[in-house]
Amino acid sequence: MTHPKEAELALYAGGEAGLWRRWRVARHLKGCHDCRRLVEEHQAIRQWTREQGGLPAEVEWPQLAAEMKANIRLGLAAGECVGGAVEAAAPKWWRPALVAPVLLVIFLGWWLQSWRAPQIAVVSSPAPAGLVVRANPGWIEVEQNGRALALLHPEAAEVTVSASGEGAGARYVDSQTGYVTISHVYAQ
Repeated sequence: MTHPKEAELALYAGGEAGLWRRWRVARHLKGCHDCRRLVEEHQAIRQWTREQGGLPAEVEWPQLAAEMKANIRLGLAAGECVGGAVEAAAPKWWRPALVAPVLLVIFLGWWLQSWRAPQIAVVSSPAPAGLVVRANPGWIEVEQNGRALALLHPEAAEVTVSASGEGAGARYVDSQTGYVTISHVYAQ
């Protein structure tokens, strides 16, 4: 339980606390006997001062206020002569706190980019006689009568594959790279 400061309790006792502070202190006083006792003491001192006739008349309050202001100004001027205001040192943890999430995102991006899901070859129908299908995570190869066609994973090593036969032709050839786009593959 965090207790209000004694200055807050004194302001509450005199009715000089703001609305929010009054509500917070009143709520705290419902459950804290020690703070309630301090508020009652402050109220008793205020009552005693009123019964004694208020504040002493022989004190010259305007002169006392002027002396207090002069002392405050003198203290501030002396502080400037000795040295400037001491700046609070910046916490040293803020840089690592900013860098750590960035490094985490970079690491996760790299890991997701390099991670490959296991690939499984599934043959749903029996292959015609003489047709051999081989598959692994890097490529799929179809072979028939000594001729083969291999389809490579995009990140596998580059291999030159040639095909020949009746009706074979390249409809889509990239003029800059020479790559052929294969759109339909049929095996008989």
